[in-house]
Amino acid sequence: MFQTTILIGNLGKEPEMRYTSTGQPVTTLSVATNRRYNDANGQSMNETTWFRVSVWGKQAEPCNQYLHKGSRVVVEGRLTPDPEPVAPYLGKQRESGCFV
Repeated sequence: MFQTTILIGNLGKEPEMRYTSTGQPVTTLSVATNRRYNDANGQSMNETTWFRVSVWGKQAEPCNQYLHKGSRVVVEGRLTPDPEPVAPYLGKQRESGCFV
């Protein structure tokens, strides 16, 4: 079975690039997606969800070079959950998975 997910959002901070021990480039992006909806009372509500995105190989270097905080991005890939449960943060939202 094959899973694919598409995200459309904005970068929340500058891309961070590193190299693995084998020399393969990896760029990490923090992408915010926004959802607008009306609640039961008809009040307009906004909801922001954050995703951590890892870009590997040849695509990692141009992403690091040309994308900046606030850039609009479209990402296609697979969603992988974090291996350990995420501890709750008081008053803060936390990323719960990685988009590869």
